[in-house]
Amino acid sequence: MIDTELYGGRRAYVAHLRARALYAIGSYRALRSIAWNDVERLVFVCHGNICRSPYASARARALGARAVSFGIEAADGAAADATATRNALQRGIDLGEHRSTRLQAAFLAPGDLVVVFEPQHLLGVRPHSGADVAGLTLLGLWTDPLRPHIQDPYGRSDRYFQQCYAAIDRNTHELVQRLAAHAAPAVGGSARV
Repeated sequence: MIDTELYGGRRAYVAHLRARALYAIGSYRALRSIAWNDVERLVFVCHGNICRSPYASARARALGARAVSFGIEAADGAAADATATRNALQRGIDLGEHRSTRLQAAFLAPGDLVVVFEPQHLLGVRPHSGADVAGLTLLGLWTDPLRPHIQDPYGRSDRYFQQCYAAIDRNTHELVQRLAAHAAPAVGGSARV
């Protein structure tokens, strides 16, 4: 029996299976073609900008990368979800100062790698990203086990929050490593990340 709570519930598990099938037939191939030398900043985008994207951007910054977060349908100025904040602290990330921001095209710049959590987010992000960004990808495509659909943990158990944040940690770490490997050395010999 599959423990669907590890995927965010039954519906999320079905969405996960669908996304894995689409990945298997090549639907997301272009989302792994990143112009790494052009990437200057990681831009994490989820639905409400109160759980996944603030955690991912804070994790990326903790790893030394430039990163920000937005929500496709965020209510500007909302604090991170209390359960998200508590679970993030257990993983060494403080979301106490986070305030949500709704994605607008003006917030994206050339050199941004836009990173989303679910295939449906691609539809919400594409009108804002244009051709100028360095790339667009699904966060869960970068490590095993593959998670092209990382379900929103909002309203879910602490157990799922930890599962979700573990997937975000693994994939964010991989993105930051790839970014660092392609970064041009800055003045003084340290890499730009």
